[in-house]
Amino acid sequence: MNLMRVGRAITANEFALWIAPILLRDRAILQPAQQQVTDRNEDKGYSFSPLSCRGTHNIGIAVSGGVDSMALATLLARYVQSQRSSLQRIQLHAMIVDHKLRDNSTEEASYVAEQIQRLDIHPHILTLNWSSPTRALLNGNKPDKMHLETLARLERYKAIAQKCHYLNIRQLFVGHHSGDQVETVLFRFSRASGIDGLSGIQSDAPFGVVNVKEALDLRVVRPLLNVSKDRLRATCEEAGTKWVEDPSNRSLDYQRNVIRHYQLDMDSLQESSRLLHPLSTASLLGFRDRMDSHRMVAWSQVSPFLQDIQFDPLTGVCHLRLQSDGANVEWLQPTRSHVAIRLLSFVVRWVNCKDHSPRLHDLQTLLNHLRSPHMVTQTNNIPQGHNHDTAKSSVYKKIRRRVSSMDVTPTDTASTVHQHAAVAAPVLRPINVSGVLFSPPRTTKGLTRYWTVSRQPMSAIDLQTNTMDISMNQLDAQSAIDILWDQRFFLRIKAHDAVGPQRTIRIRPMTLDDARLARRTLKASATNGHKAADQLELFMDRVPGKSRLTSPVVTISSSLVSGPETLVSIPTLGVHFAINLLQVECRFKSGDPNFDIPDE
Repeated sequence: MNLMRVGRAITANEFALWIAPILLRDRAILQPAQQQVTDRNEDKGYSFSPLSCRGTHNIGIAVSGGVDSMALATLLARYVQSQRSSLQRIQLHAMIVDHKLRDNSTEEASYVAEQIQRLDIHPHILTLNWSSPTRALLNGNKPDKMHLETLARLERYKAIAQKCHYLNIRQLFVGHHSGDQVETVLFRFSRASGIDGLSGIQSDAPFGVVNVKEALDLRVVRPLLNVSKDRLRATCEEAGTKWVEDPSNRSLDYQRNVIRHYQLDMDSLQESSRLLHPLSTASLLGFRDRMDSHRMVAWSQVSPFLQDIQFDPLTGVCHLRLQSDGANVEWLQPTRSHVAIRLLSFVVRWVNCKDHSPRLHDLQTLLNHLRSPHMVTQTNNIPQGHNHDTAKSSVYKKIRRRVSSMDVTPTDTASTVHQHAAVAAPVLRPINVSGVLFSPPRTTKGLTRYWTVSRQPMSAIDLQTNTMDISMNQLDAQSAIDILWDQRFFLRIKAHDAVGPQRTIRIRPMTLDDARLARRTLKASATNGHKAADQLELFMDRVPGKSRLTSPVVTISSSLVSGPETLVSIPTLGVHFAINLLQVECRFKSGDPNFDIPDE
């Protein structure tokens, strides 16, 4: 890995070679934008009308003002200038976030915007509001140091994603360099990550933090991962581009800064000894490249099996078959454990919409269970009065009913009863991993040969947490409210004038009463047609037990929170009533599964 740490500026030809494959990989991104945006005058001070974006390909740049992002902005501006004669017009937009965490942050953001304008790039200053009601968990205060990095990153990415969506930007360029790559590998190595984690940062990947719906279609491009910071600094100096130094980069209160200082010591040790140090930047980048090669090979073996799983991106439920012709499917065979672990990790993450994979130990437990999911049930090993989880309790109740329905005469001995129970039973057991329930096939309903994978049934705390009341005073006919419900479903609710200001919108988990009411209403209504009714019946048939009750519903009630509710929508199923009152949109966070090699 030749980093060329000496301060040699990056040439235009070099950068063009790095960036051209990224832009040409998917020709669709080079077509003129189809979605037209309107001028909402959201920017102050550095206004730019989105109407001028028509017929252009908009590209975003995350600009902190540091030398890394300013070098990237300089290189991109130079590249775009060289493409002026092409049919496709490229317009650059810089996303500058004012975190409001330092006294001079606003002045610094304005200064960075001035430098960006000199590069013929449109700057957008995005100001974070830490006292917003949506950050009630902070009690109106700035976050403490322990959570500062995490919270600032979440809010920064949220603001950037929303702005990119507004400008119809699908690609966000970020100035991560080789030093950032090494820091990431070391950080994950310290946490005993597998080859996925040790593969480090990918050069082209989905937006890493999806806490708003607008982030779902955004990709992050990092063309400088093999470039040292020395070269980025030399590039800015040669072009006359100014940058700012973030004082927090020198603080050892942050873990990444500690790793960064350690890495500088390792590189200095190598330079002084002229020997390849195992923990030098060059060595770690070579190690990362090898891990990435292993990752791609491993995932290429998983992808064909993922295509046999039935994913439902509307409800967040999937169905997988574990047996074929009386034997376990190929990926469940002992020789395919490495494939099975990755496949199950993918399925669990898709269902629970988490950013990180389950623990390896949990996945191994799940795999062992799915390979031998049967148990022989006897009356003396059915727990009595024990507080088991919902899935197990429902299974035990069915077993009790089965045993109690047997023809047992008073002359039967205890051993005879046990024999009856044993004959009744090979029972497939459900299992719960990382909040995801794997339910075995049922004999009378649903897909009789498929396991159902869904969110685990909600606890009392879950029911309370996922019940939200919105006063109509918070909405008007021109605005909508966006909610990430249960960390799985993005809901957008827009109220019409007919609702009235004295009513309350409630979003909560579905109940069986909601399903019954929806069935009756759909059968009696000719305007909704049969599609919504069929979707509801299919869902109730295929998804077992209380897993059905992990979908959101939207209701309207009187001003009293305890007042009667009117069912308005089961948005995941496309079931909508009272559309003259509320418009409800829904999107599952994981979306359609991508069977290609995962980017992260």
